[in-house]
Amino acid sequence: MVDTTTGGGRIEAYLLKEMKAEIDEFAREEVDDYTKFFYARVREFYWTATRLIGLGHLHDGVRRKPSAEKVSARRTPLTGDIPEPARSGRLLVDMTVTHRSSYRTGIQRVVREIAWAMVESGAGIPVYMEEGRLFSHFTHEKLPDEVTVAAGDKFLLLDAGWNLIAEYSRMIDVVGQAGGETIGCLYDLIPILYPSVTTELVRRAYMEWFDLLVRRSDAIVGISKAVIDEFEAYARARRLPCKPGLRLGSWPLGADFRAPRDVAPSPRAAQAAAGPDPFFLSVGTLEPRKGHSIALDAFDRWWAEGADVRYVIVGAKGWNVRALVRRIVAHPEFGRRLFWLQGASDADLRYLYERARALVFPSIAEGFGLPLVEAAHFGVRAIASDIRVFREVGGDRASYFDVADSEALLARMKETLAAPPAAPACDILSWAGSAEALAGLLRTGDYPLRLEKAVEAR
Repeated sequence: MVDTTTGGGRIEAYLLKEMKAEIDEFAREEVDDYTKFFYARVREFYWTATRLIGLGHLHDGVRRKPSAEKVSARRTPLTGDIPEPARSGRLLVDMTVTHRSSYRTGIQRVVREIAWAMVESGAGIPVYMEEGRLFSHFTHEKLPDEVTVAAGDKFLLLDAGWNLIAEYSRMIDVVGQAGGETIGCLYDLIPILYPSVTTELVRRAYMEWFDLLVRRSDAIVGISKAVIDEFEAYARARRLPCKPGLRLGSWPLGADFRAPRDVAPSPRAAQAAAGPDPFFLSVGTLEPRKGHSIALDAFDRWWAEGADVRYVIVGAKGWNVRALVRRIVAHPEFGRRLFWLQGASDADLRYLYERARALVFPSIAEGFGLPLVEAAHFGVRAIASDIRVFREVGGDRASYFDVADSEALLARMKETLAAPPAAPACDILSWAGSAEALAGLLRTGDYPLRLEKAVEAR
């Protein structure tokens, strides 16, 4: 299924081009074809087998059973006063994967920010799982150490738990037996709707997680209306096995940063923003759907025309991007007018957003598009692919170009460079406001959609 507003032909052509580049990059390695094939099969078997026997942490970066010392070290102490959490009908916000790992993707940013806002407002208790039990991620005299699920509690699966299926399935049983509800959270349906943009192993893990959410959730919330609409259409078309009357809703994400303004950026961020030449910024993990190659094509044309502009990419290396990484680091402009920052801090992002001429967001598929609201928060213009969710999130604040069309992107960038540097002022929802909207939806149960004719879960 492809969003009909995005120009399916251009998306397919772009993905085929990226796939060919990856195949060509793989062929560059000095290994014979038999060895490559054998290695790929062994690696796939290893990943699958280790997940089946509960050792997925060996490659997924998530430990199944941390030591007591490490568990304690990962808990976050709170200082100052916070509201007393509710005594009944509590909102238990799961952040197990974020608690155990050092992941810093967009999902983990959402989890961390919503968790902070929930505990600071008293709307919820951020928790993590350990051997079928729940513990408070934050430590404070007003927070319980261990959280025992009671009737009326809501267990919100806010984190991305697709590498911990067995643990979550067990915890959902505990919640149900106690008389609580499980609320699933959908960030996107990209591995389903665009399977070619991810690896087969990631797709399989996601599908297990998706199946668990669909079958076992009492309600599902999405980070945008576009995501929930896509899910509803997909679920109805395939008559997915879920609980009758499954409730569906969505809430908007926030954009404010916790990094103090007096925190210095890293030398790499300072170097990327140094000098009088304007720079354009992209924020997001390097992966095919993010469209970095589309932006690079546009900048290559612009640089060939003699333009003195820079392109700064902030994001970790993802999957299926060997060719893209080689293209970036071997580019003649790398370190001069082309920069790539991995592991950027909030202070780095603040520093770059405050100085960028515009955000460039060339993704072909997203669940929300957090950089759009982050750019608006800092008064930075945004140039984005013309896809449905970007129209929902960016509205009239962004300018749009035909998806996967580098020439159209270049035209928008030239227009932006000729416009006043600062974007028009606008009010952006804070993370506190985002958490309040989510908590309000879950508290009132006022979900706008229901799957009344859903097939009963097996």
